[in-house]
Amino acid sequence: MSATFDVAASRFLNEQGHRLPDLSGVTVLVPHHHVVPGFLAALRGRVGVAVFLPPRLMTLPALAATMAAGIDAQTDSQRLAALYGFLTGVAWLDEAACWPLARVVLDLLDEMDDARLAPPAHYRDFAGQIEAATRRGLAAPLEREAKLVFELWRAFHQAGPGGRGAYALGLARWLEQAGGPMYSLGLTGLSRLEQHFLAACRERCGLVDLPVAEPHPDRRALLDAVWRAGPEADDLRARALAWAAAMPASPLALELLGAPDLETEAVAVAARIKTWLAEGRRAIAVVALDRLAARRLRAVLERDRILIQDETGWTFSTATVSHVLDRWLALLQDGFYHRDLFDFLKSPFLFADRPLAARLEAVAELERLTARRNVVAGLERFQALAEAELPAVLPLLERLAAAARHYRKGRRSLAGWLETLFQVLDELGATTAFEADPAGRQLLDLLHRLAGELAAAETPHTLARWRAWLNLQLDRATFVADAIESPIRLTHLAAARLRDFDAVAVLGADAGHLPAPGGDGLFADAVRVQLGLPGQGQRHAETLADLIDVLGRSGAALVTWQVRHGAEPNPRSPWLDRLAAFHGLAYGDDLVRNVASPLPDFPEQAVSAAAPSLAELPNRLSASAWQTLVNCPYRWFARYGLGLGEQDEVAETMEKADYGERVHDILKRFHGAHPELSAQPREALLADLMEITRTVFRAWEQGDYLAMAWRLRWQRHAPAYLDWALAREAAGVRWQAAEAVRECALALPDGRAVTLYGRLDRIDLGPDGAEVLDYKTQTRTLLRSRLKAPGEDVQLPFYGLLTGAVRAGLVALDDDKVDVVEMQRPLPEAAAEERERLLATLVALADGAPLPAHGAPETCRRCEMRGLCRRE
Repeated sequence: MSATFDVAASRFLNEQGHRLPDLSGVTVLVPHHHVVPGFLAALRGRVGVAVFLPPRLMTLPALAATMAAGIDAQTDSQRLAALYGFLTGVAWLDEAACWPLARVVLDLLDEMDDARLAPPAHYRDFAGQIEAATRRGLAAPLEREAKLVFELWRAFHQAGPGGRGAYALGLARWLEQAGGPMYSLGLTGLSRLEQHFLAACRERCGLVDLPVAEPHPDRRALLDAVWRAGPEADDLRARALAWAAAMPASPLALELLGAPDLETEAVAVAARIKTWLAEGRRAIAVVALDRLAARRLRAVLERDRILIQDETGWTFSTATVSHVLDRWLALLQDGFYHRDLFDFLKSPFLFADRPLAARLEAVAELERLTARRNVVAGLERFQALAEAELPAVLPLLERLAAAARHYRKGRRSLAGWLETLFQVLDELGATTAFEADPAGRQLLDLLHRLAGELAAAETPHTLARWRAWLNLQLDRATFVADAIESPIRLTHLAAARLRDFDAVAVLGADAGHLPAPGGDGLFADAVRVQLGLPGQGQRHAETLADLIDVLGRSGAALVTWQVRHGAEPNPRSPWLDRLAAFHGLAYGDDLVRNVASPLPDFPEQAVSAAAPSLAELPNRLSASAWQTLVNCPYRWFARYGLGLGEQDEVAETMEKADYGERVHDILKRFHGAHPELSAQPREALLADLMEITRTVFRAWEQGDYLAMAWRLRWQRHAPAYLDWALAREAAGVRWQAAEAVRECALALPDGRAVTLYGRLDRIDLGPDGAEVLDYKTQTRTLLRSRLKAPGEDVQLPFYGLLTGAVRAGLVALDDDKVDVVEMQRPLPEAAAEERERLLATLVALADGAPLPAHGAPETCRRCEMRGLCRRE
């Protein structure tokens, strides 16, 4: 039996009990449908018959909806489209702002209808009300906005019912046909329109307000004393002390919990909910002031298989199915950008006629291939790539191409674009998956309803305009996951009124959410009040009344907020400040509890840097892998022992490393075409070098205009490189090979062998033997410092070990004068020492030597494994 409705049920049966067992001729108006079970439970406990027909329990909107069949009214979608059409004809408005502005204006017109306002006969009367509120004449920007609103208000007022006007007409028609007794139960937050209707019901139908009981009257009285009395500090102190004298023990079962961050808030509330469940509480409410905190709480509870029944719903824009629509439209408008394409192809809502595992494997291979070929966008380029190297994914891309062809027509009506979308969803195998998903099914219902409502709207729209309209619908419409039944209800403050919860958790009670900030309307608060619309003060009063009711009825309550948002302080609600001060003065307890981040207390050895050992030796070892092992053993272990190397990504803009690769490619092509430079004039060689440069950079410059700057940088250094190469050849050193792969076997004492290998930029043949060169797009000064400390840079000694060369050096390509920076020691000597170090290291690894994280600061700054080793 509901304590809240005990008195109401008794009063109702005293007056209407003679109608039993049929109470259906009586109408009871309720604030929301969640009240219905509680009131029926109270009636059921008091009637003297086993079966009875209950009264009609209806909200005011539901009551008006019973008369909708007889009203020819425009839907909100039709009115929004008409508003947009009007706004696009206003010269001073930006077209991109028209859909959002149409939504704001439509909401304002509905509020005016709710307030039973009619447009004045002349604009000057309307402007006079605004000037009275602002206490000054209208400036030009506000003047034109006021004229726009007035014209729209008058036009829509004369056009007939729609929106709240249709709601008012429905209530009026119901009243004309009303029969039988009528009651109201706890109606609050009523608009002027609804108040007028109830007044008419009292006069015509004898409407009776049923009383609502207070299960904890002392608690309600204290909250009223805190929040509904004078705001002066002295008055607060006096009332707090007087209250404590009259009631020595606090009646509140309430805690105020400040958490340092989102995760801590969610974990703390989840822990409290588990405690409440263990105590046997079976009606628990989570009031979501902060939707992000509510989402995180739900995830934390679901980890422990505790589900929440969501009464509030989520906007479609947050649903995974809507993400599919957004990605598809982004692909069309952005030229099939690679990240959006792969995200789209991986969606479980697509291609229901193909096995998901095989599709994901094919898409992953396409993603890797795209990174290697550096394809940024363009469906045709992806198709060509797949046709040449990955036929398994080609059918998917061809279906996308066929679907994209439906969008070649430039303009269509809103409904026309929706019909195209339905066709595309069918062709991409998405409709079946949408229908199998609760949110997807509700989304399809929404879109089909909008298509039906807008069938007669023939105004053509571009794809971009239609997408803006669709985003507006998805940001506003909500879906409710109705498949879950749970004792824990996620709800909002107004829907929690008049409900007897065993416990309530209010999430996100900071100054930014409690009270909620005002909307981004056209008029300031003072202007709204002057016009007769609800102001911020009225909205805050309604929110405060809801909060008092919810906290006053619940068996226990926890109100939380995040103390900080990132590095910025996040103050709690000023209402909570007042409650904490009052309760602290009265009872010596401000109710505030702070909770620390739930970090585990690791023992000292657990937070030290990792130092694993290798399970087995690698079969092959490259020069770069050996350099990684020397720089930081743990980084080498993570890369090559665990296989955690970073996946290649598409380079959308050219960077220094990409520039270096292009220069290497240019020099390989150039020397391959001209192995003996002295056979041709310098001018011809330079012209060919420049032409090769343009050819290599051309593909990049098509998609990245910054690549031209990198090309010009190389073209500035290219003459100096050619002079260096000619001088080197004149000194008797001949080019032999470029990008040459060399390898050799390193025998270990236990009979095993590890293959050493590397790709050498350039091998020359000089008077004393082979010389190895490595191109570097760096300066001579930087390269000299790199080779200064023996044993730190292992590349050249490693190459000497592979080739048996007599000399090795780094070619500095980024100076006005190109030159070779050679090792300070003879290469054969350095290679022999490197061989011994390699052998000793591999033997130690085979014996289980640890691989600690001890990279130098410069290595750590550029390390992709720094979050894994825990060194910091």
